[in-house]
Amino acid sequence: MTVTLAHLLVPSRAVVLACGGFLDQWAALGTPLSVRALRAAGAGGGHLRDWLAEAVAVPAGPGKVTVTARIRPGVHEPGDVIAGIDVDLDLPWPAISAGPGPVTLGDLPVDPCGMVIGDAAALDSWVGFLPAARSVDGLADLRIDGRGAEEARARYGAQPLPAIRGGQRHGWLNLPVAVAFERAAEINEWAVGRGHAAHLAHVDPHSHHHLGGRAGRQDPLGAGVIEVAGCPILCVGWAPGEVRRFAAGRTFGQVFPVTLEDVGGRATLRWSVPPAPGP
Repeated sequence: MTVTLAHLLVPSRAVVLACGGFLDQWAALGTPLSVRALRAAGAGGGHLRDWLAEAVAVPAGPGKVTVTARIRPGVHEPGDVIAGIDVDLDLPWPAISAGPGPVTLGDLPVDPCGMVIGDAAALDSWVGFLPAARSVDGLADLRIDGRGAEEARARYGAQPLPAIRGGQRHGWLNLPVAVAFERAAEINEWAVGRGHAAHLAHVDPHSHHHLGGRAGRQDPLGAGVIEVAGCPILCVGWAPGEVRRFAAGRTFGQVFPVTLEDVGGRATLRWSVPPAPGP
């Protein structure tokens, strides 16, 4: 079974499937992501890796590219999970290869911080959580979680936040950053006095990483679209059981193949994630 996740515009004509954790570190490592991705896309596609930053970049057509997920029942989760991601590149297969395919590009680990798909040039503007998150719009979310959370919610009038797979949290969305930090300091001071968790209240500035995760919280597959540098960008998170099984990463060989394939005459980027072993 397949589910459509997003339709994305790719003005640079290079689409990237990237690990989200170090997505904002490419320039600091030597060369911006867009430069590397456009070079790889111009050569027909390729795998990019620099230290812990990883991505695959491929050429795209002038129209919208369509991202779909192949799904299957979860082994360690009660619902469906992603078995693979396909990106219809809005290009005929002969524009990619004269052969029948598939074309192997390499492999990628499943990043516990999520995967990001979108325009290579737009992703140069991605704001992550390293070395410290900053807000892209001057706003932040404030969440209350930990020992004493229920009492704090009642005292301060916290509201339910968008549902997160695995539990409900409370707090406030879209506060000015200064207001969020002031309120968190007040709540944490109260919490310490009551013998509750010292960091009961936590501020999440509106980085792209945070907004991408927030966008997917109410989606069964953890997928949501945000805007970065004027382009729609798809962010894909993972259910808790999936994160645990992928935690070993590339270091222990937990990488999964990325190919270019002919799907009905159209060039398709395909990333396949094998099923988890049974309990």
